[in-house]
Amino acid sequence: MLSFLLSLIPFVFAFLVLFGALSDLSSFRIPNWVSYGLVLLFILQSFLVWLATPYMPSLSFRVPPFEINLGIGFIVLVISVIFWRRGYIGGGDAKYLAATSLWMGPVGVVQFMVALSALALAMALILKLSANWGFLVHAGRLPAFVKRLYAKLEDNQLPYGFPIGLAALIMIPQIFAL
Repeated sequence: MLSFLLSLIPFVFAFLVLFGALSDLSSFRIPNWVSYGLVLLFILQSFLVWLATPYMPSLSFRVPPFEINLGIGFIVLVISVIFWRRGYIGGGDAKYLAATSLWMGPVGVVQFMVALSALALAMALILKLSANWGFLVHAGRLPAFVKRLYAKLEDNQLPYGFPIGLAALIMIPQIFAL
């Protein structure tokens, strides 16, 4: 039963991350339950891993990964709140980024941030370069969210939850050691 629950966690993680990314892309909003769900899922996964790990007494002091990941998540939350207060990202993006970085670990968070930076840069460049053809977007029969995306682009607003979600999906094999 324990191994079955542990095997479901990557799928739930992928669903939450994908839902948050697509929600931000389509409506510029990431529901709070997505970020809170990622945090609760991390706590559940840590508890299940703790239950599945046999007790091995040790004489050396070692900080458990759970506390390290909590520290990483808190540091990312503080930095992203600063970015939110300065108007660089939205509040939902700040919570979503902290909740996803909670899963990464000390080495993975660096790789996650590099992938996130590259994806966000690519998205911004593609949207800015294609904005020159904005008249085709507004005149064409594209979905309403694409038209909203270009309208928000004029106000320098981008759905950063989308590259955050893609970067988290890229990191799934490393997070869950698949």
